[in-house]
Amino acid sequence: MGFRVLDDYPRRPHLDFYRGNPLPFYSVSFDLDVTSLRRRAKQTGHSTYLAMCWAFHRALLGVEAFRVRWQDGVVVLYDSLHVGMTVPAPRGTFTFATPPWHDDGPTFLAAAAAVVARASLGVDLSGGAAPDFAYYTALPRVPFTSFAHVMLADADAGQPGTAFGRFREQDGRTLVPVGLTVNHRYVDGNDLGSLYEAASASFDRAF
Repeated sequence: MGFRVLDDYPRRPHLDFYRGNPLPFYSVSFDLDVTSLRRRAKQTGHSTYLAMCWAFHRALLGVEAFRVRWQDGVVVLYDSLHVGMTVPAPRGTFTFATPPWHDDGPTFLAAAAAVVARASLGVDLSGGAAPDFAYYTALPRVPFTSFAHVMLADADAGQPGTAFGRFREQDGRTLVPVGLTVNHRYVDGNDLGSLYEAASASFDRAF
């Protein structure tokens, strides 16, 4: 993905502050209403997991903080981010899939389904390590109330990690727990609030 250098980055003091911390990652968990998105996925024959990844990624790209990285001594803002996700693999394991991003839902979902089908034939954990990625996984049998991803080895890494848990029914709606891990060098609470609002709207809007 292309990027541009942020010469006047407003959070530069915060980035410098948290660069003094060797473990700047932190996590937050929250529920999203997946009723509309899940219904639409079922109607169109698409994977609900892929639909959630697409809808969440659409929201995430709209909040600049999640596309900021420290790279070669400068702050950069990526134009977009690739999608990296865990998918089932043989013998009860998992593998990585990196479907091409497209902001049109049906286009992404059709292409992603083919990528996932191929990836699930074996185990390849080598993809998706570049800085211009966002990561997704699912624990469909676990109704977690909090979640923390494995911390990235590079403390400057900014790839956000998102996990979706087990659905639950409440007052006629379907909710999904979401666990998100970010780097405080780039992402603050205000950014998380903006993402939560954007993701809620994205899930409701479906595709």
